Amino acid sequence: MYRRITVPIPEGNSKVTLKRMPDDNTYVYYEYAREYRKDKKYTVPRRACIGKVDPRDPSRMYPNEKSYEYFPSEGTEDFNTPANRSSCMKVGTHAVLGWLDEGFKIGGWLRGRFGDKDGGLIMDLASYLIITETNSAQHYPSYAYNHALFTPDMRIYSDSKVGRLFSEVSRDDAVAFTEWWNGSKDHRRKIYVSYDSSNKYCQAGDIDMVECGHSKRGVDGEPIFNLSIAFDVKTRLPLFYEDYLGSIVDVSQLDCMVDKAKALGYRNLGFILDRGYFSRGNIEYLDKNGYPFLLMVKGRKALVSSLVLGVKGSFENDRECFVWEYSANGTTVEARLYEGDRRTRFFHIFYSAYRCSLERSGAETMLARLAQELERYRGKDCSDIDMEKYEQFFDLSFLERAVKEKGKERTRRILVMFSEKTAVTRRLISLCGYFCIVSSDRMTAREALVLYKSRDGSEKLFAADKTFIGSRSARVRSEKTLRAKTFVEFIALILRSQIYSQVCDHVKNLRKKRNYLNVVSVVEELEKIELLRVGDGKYHLDHAITARQKEILSIFGKSDSDMKQRCGELAKRLCEIDSAGIRTDESGRDVRDDASVEDEEEPEWQE
Repeated sequence: MYRRITVPIPEGNSKVTLKRMPDDNTYVYYEYAREYRKDKKYTVPRRACIGKVDPRDPSRMYPNEKSYEYFPSEGTEDFNTPANRSSCMKVGTHAVLGWLDEGFKIGGWLRGRFGDKDGGLIMDLASYLIITETNSAQHYPSYAYNHALFTPDMRIYSDSKVGRLFSEVSRDDAVAFTEWWNGSKDHRRKIYVSYDSSNKYCQAGDIDMVECGHSKRGVDGEPIFNLSIAFDVKTRLPLFYEDYLGSIVDVSQLDCMVDKAKALGYRNLGFILDRGYFSRGNIEYLDKNGYPFLLMVKGRKALVSSLVLGVKGSFENDRECFVWEYSANGTTVEARLYEGDRRTRFFHIFYSAYRCSLERSGAETMLARLAQELERYRGKDCSDIDMEKYEQFFDLSFLERAVKEKGKERTRRILVMFSEKTAVTRRLISLCGYFCIVSSDRMTAREALVLYKSRDGSEKLFAADKTFIGSRSARVRSEKTLRAKTFVEFIALILRSQIYSQVCDHVKNLRKKRNYLNVVSVVEELEKIELLRVGDGKYHLDHAITARQKEILSIFGKSDSDMKQRCGELAKRLCEIDSAGIRTDESGRDVRDDASVEDEEEPEWQE
């Protein structure tokens, strides 16, 4: 796209050439490389079109995106006109995000830190991630073409500008935002934080943070980097995040997160962790810093299996122990967590009949499969087969024979017979349906289960990060850009989490789940609220607010009249922006100084 603004044609540069085309337009080309052609046995230039000569002033040209890439010092920002802005503008989600930001004041902080233009652009990029569910910057101009924006003049910035913005956002900016965001929280109340981590795929090989590690997809040796987020389970909002090397395992990162929480001023804080963070060192570090914890432990582990068997049969049918929210019975016992533990922990043991049936079925299927495999091995040489998983549940009898193969002696282990270890399998089946949660603070079994289940919000947060804002892959080529993009994605997660939280509260109060009461469907419905530019050149609300949209607006404490008022404000603002570029030429006609001309297809260079 050529801009209706002119810049000087680079002078004194032998790599810049002009070429006149059959359409009577003269184009400016820049030689960015030379390639030797073996078939022709000479070097040919590789050129890219960087602009079109201004017919009124042959010393100037209308630049395109390639011009900004090869001559960034000559670049200027893009301009909007009705010619390159859609006649149909989607404003519903923009209005809701604006209302949410009035409470958070994130946009105000960004504008104070980065300026009105760049701060508004970061808010637009966060909105773009939420609405389009992708983090590919090259598609941002297409989004901005038909969406209301947070930039002061609703300017449609190119993907090159987005790339430059990412290169300008520093790590200090992300740290400053984290300090401001957490400084606004009430540190006096008891806050339970669900802490979890995930990893993202990144193919760029020159980023130090990207290393080969074990991805969540179960693939070893994939180039990944890790991202961990601390999530307030009461407000359902992310508090802070950490991005770190892909080779670091989850269990070893907890110390750094505890130090960050302490540095941010959190004293009355508790951590909800999954079993991946269980280690003696982590428990001792949490105790040392005075932070309570809630930790899931598998009921079949030797650590708690003896406790489960000790209380088995005493609470499973007791209605006073029933936790109706999750259809499970629970009881609490006190014990030490590990040998040498100085404190008494509270083990909340639960039994679920539904889980028991599933786990019992899975255990029987597993044992039957192992028995079938052993039957196939009977009478065969098993010296090259790993029999450890079979020996766990079966007694195996082998016949060993010394044989000579290729001049070398080796021992053959022939499986003769096998029998099930009934004591082991009986213990396995007796533990089906049981699970355990360990807490450092005294609480009831019901309180522990409800509190631990609240970490489901953090699981959905990572699902939203990878799926609903399209951040499964990084799509960057430098570490600075990677960190800047993660910073923008964190802002998008804050806004999307607030939408999710308010939708959940509405469903809970409604006591009825409608199929459109989820974040994806809510955004889709809000995107249907549009402004249409008609014959007078002004934008008007295209159609009335539907009953479904009215219910969605009520989730955020707004009515259809509030939306109509916001649409009127946006329409007035768009009219002012569009009319700002109009001037009158010598013949008295209205002309737009920043009017775009139609895209010219870049011709293939002929030698």
